[in-house]
Amino acid sequence: MLPSSKIKRSLLTFALLWIGPIAAAVHRAEIQSKTAPAEIVLVESDAVTPAAVSQWKKERFSGVAVVLNERTTKTACRNVAQRISEGGLEIYWWIEVARNSKMATDHPQWMASLGSQDDWQKRFPKFPEPGVGEVAKAFPWVPIRYTEAFDAHLARIEQLIEQLIERVPANWRALFLNDLQAGPSSCGCGNVLCRWAIDYHVPTTTTQLKGDDVAARFTAEVRKRAGNKAVIPVWTTECEPVDLPANKNQGRPGTGLCGTVGCATGACPVEFTQQWSAMVSGHDGPIGLLALHAALQRTQKKFGGGPGWMAEAIAYVDRIVPAHGGKPISPNRLWVVVEGSNASEEATARELAAKAGVGAVIVARTAIDQSYEPRMLRTK
Repeated sequence: MLPSSKIKRSLLTFALLWIGPIAAAVHRAEIQSKTAPAEIVLVESDAVTPAAVSQWKKERFSGVAVVLNERTTKTACRNVAQRISEGGLEIYWWIEVARNSKMATDHPQWMASLGSQDDWQKRFPKFPEPGVGEVAKAFPWVPIRYTEAFDAHLARIEQLIEQLIERVPANWRALFLNDLQAGPSSCGCGNVLCRWAIDYHVPTTTTQLKGDDVAARFTAEVRKRAGNKAVIPVWTTECEPVDLPANKNQGRPGTGLCGTVGCATGACPVEFTQQWSAMVSGHDGPIGLLALHAALQRTQKKFGGGPGWMAEAIAYVDRIVPAHGGKPISPNRLWVVVEGSNASEEATARELAAKAGVGAVIVARTAIDQSYEPRMLRTK
């Protein structure tokens, strides 16, 4: 018989031989789970066919997000959900909030204003300068940060959710809410990433909602109406230092997207941090990050543009928020939205998302328009 000490050593060796590989496998799985985000394809409802669903599954997508609006009939909702479910993928819905042509046309006074900085006029040289009793609006943007618009958007979304509950199988996962900030070029710099201001030194034409938590409150109201379904707000970063004019960026060249305005190192990061922190504190689920390099005019590669800009958007959140005393977010709560109109660029974005350790990447194979055009409105 072996001495007890040798028996113990033998048992230990045996355990290490078997438990060691198991532990290593578990560790590898943990690493992979951190570096392999869920991947969701975002499409219009008419793109959802059985053949398309089968192809998306081959492309490693685990879910399909479908654009939901007034043009999506109840029958279409039911058919789309059935095809996705039968194809073995998860079902999500995407609602565009602020960018709403019908609401902007019907209620122009609710539209976002182009702020007092006049750099936006260089992008629209044929548009007249606002005169006394006039204000330029960013058509077709209707932000939730006005009382009337907040209520109207909420009522609209409630109707869309009722449509889902009535006609769609209950196995859909979540609802994305895009564009919950102010309109683009909110200070008047012209940059579509400038989303922090409301009626920046220009006359207001409706009732403003106060506080940094308007989007968080809106999301909470939608959650009440969505039952047990997740609601995922989608956020946009702000103007970047590379957008500054050279004379306000130590002589360095840049994108020129902010014209002559130096807000990228002034009000933008401060206001972004306050609004972002309110959302992170008031919402316990995932938060989407809109990282559309083409739609957001991040195409100049020498300034970090192209599909790789997605990493810059993530870095903006990671860097700016802590630097201004805000509440950061864990990487797995961040769901990044990238463009999928170009196969090569899509592949790059998906790879970078995995390396960043985000919770999910949503690949938009439909346009998510972020543009605006000025419209004049009399204030008197």
